[in-house]
Amino acid sequence: MSSLFEVPMKRPTVRAWPGPLAVKAQAEFTLDMLRNLVVVFEAAAEDRSILIEMGDRGVWAVTHDGHRLFIGQTAVPPPQDA
Repeated sequence: MSSLFEVPMKRPTVRAWPGPLAVKAQAEFTLDMLRNLVVVFEAAAEDRSILIEMGDRGVWAVTHDGHRLFIGQTAVPPPQDA
C-alpha cells in the first residue's frame, strides 16, 4: 500500500478546465486535522474516496458505508457560563 505522502503532485498549477475556478466550499485544516484525515483513510477508506462534510463548527469524514468520523472543529466554541 502506498502512502499518501509518497505520491508527488504533477504540475499542480496547471488548470484542468479553462476559466476561473468556482469555489464551492472552504475549510482551514490544522496539521492535527490532516493527521486525523490520514488515519481515516488508512483505517476506513480501503483505497476508496471519502466524503468531507464541512459545517459551521466542524469537519467530518464520511465513509462509503455511512460512518461519520470527526476530523476537527472549525471554530472555537463560545464560552459557557459557570
